[in-house]
Amino acid sequence: MFSQKDIRIDDYDYALPEERIALYPLPERDASKLLVYRNGEISESVFRDIVDELPADALLVFNDTKVIHARMVTHTAAGARIEIFCLEPLEPMEGERAFQQRGRCVWRCFVGGNRKWKGEELRITNGEALDEVNYELRIGRGKQMGDAWEIIFEWEDTSTFAEVLEAVGKIPLPPYIHREAEESDEERYQTIFAKSKGSVAAPTASLHFSERVMKTLETKGIETATLTLHVGAGTFKPVTTETIGNHVMHNEKVIVPPDCLAKILRAKAEGRPIIAVGTTSLRSLESLFWLREGEGCVEQWAPYLDNYELQFNSSTVQQFNTSLMIVPGYHLRIATGIITNFHQPKSTLLLLIATMVGDDWRRIYNHALSRDFRFLSYGDACLLLP
Repeated sequence: MFSQKDIRIDDYDYALPEERIALYPLPERDASKLLVYRNGEISESVFRDIVDELPADALLVFNDTKVIHARMVTHTAAGARIEIFCLEPLEPMEGERAFQQRGRCVWRCFVGGNRKWKGEELRITNGEALDEVNYELRIGRGKQMGDAWEIIFEWEDTSTFAEVLEAVGKIPLPPYIHREAEESDEERYQTIFAKSKGSVAAPTASLHFSERVMKTLETKGIETATLTLHVGAGTFKPVTTETIGNHVMHNEKVIVPPDCLAKILRAKAEGRPIIAVGTTSLRSLESLFWLREGEGCVEQWAPYLDNYELQFNSSTVQQFNTSLMIVPGYHLRIATGIITNFHQPKSTLLLLIATMVGDDWRRIYNHALSRDFRFLSYGDACLLLP
């Protein structure tokens, strides 16, 4: 009997040449190529013309999360380079409160160069810029938490942690972009509608949307809705197990405001297309369907269990966590299409795409590779309408 847990990750591999990974965005957000997959047929367009490819009665669901300056670099007294990568707040655990903390907070962090850190207090400053507030962040290491560490941050309590992080941290570019973050990334690795701080990676499908494209959506009457999923570093975690059942999916926070929920329910009731802008929006939509009253998290394999009873409650604001894994064999309950970028080989994101288009994922990706499409976060886009 087939089980999703037996899916072999090697079956979702392809050759991605290094030169096809986009290291920089194009000068204009909406100038990217757009591959369109509709009812099994592949065509090409330019992203600024995406409105001509969308169903007129579609609902587009965006993720308004904002990327924080999650990456910090400092050195030990002996000169060893230490890199701190903030993953999620621990004290306090609620994201907005953590960013508004003054004086002290604790986060779970990746630590690069940890073996060279002998435990002494580290410090990071933003230099002596005359036109800026000068910050000094003191960093201590607590207990180990799996592949991460408990990191204690302390600073003068006249500023919030959000202000300190903005000053001393850097935009955390994905690990496959082999360069340091530059000033231009401050704008371009952020969507134009980013609002809710908390992500350590951008919802990259939304990076293509410009003010011009948003205006054309409005002019042509295409409805939009906005939710929040704070993207964690786990989105880049490679699948290293032979079968997907042994891979632990990362957990992320989702917020679905009442107006967004109302639009989703109305579109679903009317049988209209609901198109997720990015994999984060799609995972949020599908997780919303499986959320049970009184529970704060949708577990990785919950929808695949025969005895999983659905108790969807649509009467309240939905704020929850999800580690839902969407793999071939899963039946989409809310999303009917997706706007997304091209994803890494052997990744959970590629499995999600294969869930939507089946074995055609290879045909889509081979077409993109043969037609000079750019891949991954700063790359080109595709619109999948199975």
